[in-house]
Amino acid sequence: MKLVEQPVQIHQDVDSKSKRWHFQSYNLTISNIWSPFLVKAATFEDINGVSTAEVQLHLDKLDKKWLDIYPSLDYLIISTGKWFLKAAVYHENDVIVGCHLCPGKNLIELGFEYAYKKTLHYVMDFIKTSKHKGLIFFRTSTPDHFENGEWHNGGTCPKTIPAKEGEVKIKDLNRILRNIELEEFEKASAKVAHNEVNLKLLDFTNLLLSRPDGHPGPYRQFQPYSKNKTAVVQNDCLHWCIPGPIDFWNDVIMEIVVNG
Repeated sequence: MKLVEQPVQIHQDVDSKSKRWHFQSYNLTISNIWSPFLVKAATFEDINGVSTAEVQLHLDKLDKKWLDIYPSLDYLIISTGKWFLKAAVYHENDVIVGCHLCPGKNLIELGFEYAYKKTLHYVMDFIKTSKHKGLIFFRTSTPDHFENGEWHNGGTCPKTIPAKEGEVKIKDLNRILRNIELEEFEKASAKVAHNEVNLKLLDFTNLLLSRPDGHPGPYRQFQPYSKNKTAVVQNDCLHWCIPGPIDFWNDVIMEIVVNG
């Protein structure tokens, strides 16, 4: 019996961020769609996340990268989150309405919460009225475990074992994002059933809080210490290792897919 199959890559965008693979013997296609804001956005940063200008974010225009493929998907997992913490200028109806972290631009400081609520409400409003027949998962943003700094200023995640229950507390920014996500999901879930849209919530916050050991840490890049064993390298305490804690996600998702 054939248990493993090598897929064929059938699509890749110009930035190599969105890709699509096909498993021929299973007639299964998997797509990874790079749309960090879910709405139209222009970003100006390098591979390390260093920005040269504010993100230009259109809060009332869904990103066509996922919108165009949406009707053809049988299963869809949507997530966003921490990208909204970046400095950004907000547009609505093609007019600049304000910003987040833009001193000196003579714009109203609306804050990331404004943009996140607007975006998720718009996304959920589209989904609940779409009459999509597939299964849609909305995954809440996941907690990070940076210590002694953050992504951009030397934060690390040196833990090598899971934390005990209650040992790690959710950070304020993570809590704010999650509260907005849960609020907008609850608003949408009250109406999706009426429109026969199958929308489910994936919230792994409490599980992942206890796994500060599950991040790449200094191994964000391959062999970071090969040339200098004492080199100072950027740590990734936001994304997750494979294999690692996110293997549990697959178990939960498959349980929902198979048994509802």
